[in-house]
Amino acid sequence: MLMATLIGKAYAQKDYTFSAKDFENEILKYKPEKRENVTKEKFDYGVMILNETAKSVKNNPLNFNLADYFNVLTAFTNLKESNANIQLAFEKFKNAPGSCEYFIAFEKNINNNSAYEAIRDRFNAQLALCKSGTMTMLFDLEDYARKNRLDLNLVKLIRAIELADQKFRTTDQAKQKSLDLKNQQQIDSLYGSYHTYIGKTLVGEKLAGTMFLVIQHSNLSMMEKYLPIVHKAVQQEEIPLSTLKMLIDRVYGLKYGYQIFGSQSGFGFSTADEKTSQEVKKKYGID
Repeated sequence: MLMATLIGKAYAQKDYTFSAKDFENEILKYKPEKRENVTKEKFDYGVMILNETAKSVKNNPLNFNLADYFNVLTAFTNLKESNANIQLAFEKFKNAPGSCEYFIAFEKNINNNSAYEAIRDRFNAQLALCKSGTMTMLFDLEDYARKNRLDLNLVKLIRAIELADQKFRTTDQAKQKSLDLKNQQQIDSLYGSYHTYIGKTLVGEKLAGTMFLVIQHSNLSMMEKYLPIVHKAVQQEEIPLSTLKMLIDRVYGLKYGYQIFGSQSGFGFSTADEKTSQEVKKKYGID
């Protein structure tokens, strides 16, 4: 009986190696075992992040986005996963659309936190590329529109808005502000024409987050205007739940100085008290 118990423990603590192809599915099924060199606090924190990620994507591997990949990376570093698993999580995060914004926002956090030691060199190498303004996501728009049966003209317009959203964000804030204002006008015009969020149905999965990025980079007035529209888009599965959480945090942070979900690191927002947090989650139907 004792021998069987020892064998069971040895098997349970064996490292699980994730695959790039099925990473998201594997994350949703993963039940980590506590390693001897991981404190209970770190282990509980890592498990909590993985559980929250599963809720955020509604247990659907297709719903993973930038915030989710960063959260998985953070969970892996706290759980002290194998180097191979941490590097794969970093790769997923790095390749997610809009990752440069996170690389820049979390620069101090990554470099000042020993938990990220395994990916620090790669992080800083990518950070340098992001700051140089050379990062772009390239793909064949005509092929993309044809395969997904989308309006090519709308796809081209949304893609142009996406590129403009990132063009000078890390190099010239004055020029970027001018582009942001133009993008906001175009999004308002598109919403006036389509009367809905421009998400997966209209522009496909790769460009579904573009309208959100423009809203996120606008002012409080525009954010509040589109918050219920983003909420409805999430309910219709046009964009992931994590985008709604980020917008709620940005709105509440700018308006009241606190955030609900902790998605806006680096902005100086405090965390809402439990009563307020539960009220906001109930209002938007978020568990």
